[in-house]
Amino acid sequence: MPERLVQAYGMQTKRKSHNLDERLLRRAQRALGTPTETETIHQALRAVVIGEQLVAALESASGRVEFRPQFIAQMRREGGRVR
Repeated sequence: MPERLVQAYGMQTKRKSHNLDERLLRRAQRALGTPTETETIHQALRAVVIGEQLVAALESASGRVEFRPQFIAQMRREGGRVR
């Protein structure tokens, strides 16, 4: 059966099934203070996108503002790892 797109909360959603690390999901839910697993995943995905935009903005500002290149390198190395 093909997946159906549904309009909900002003965004396009698609019903998906994934195998997730339950401890990691709970940890993210506590850190984000989200009431549901779905909202936790949405907020985590938004955080990744914002992080990428931040890195791009910092890189494009190179030479115009002062920032530590080591910070950017560390962000890239750590990627999405949770401490």
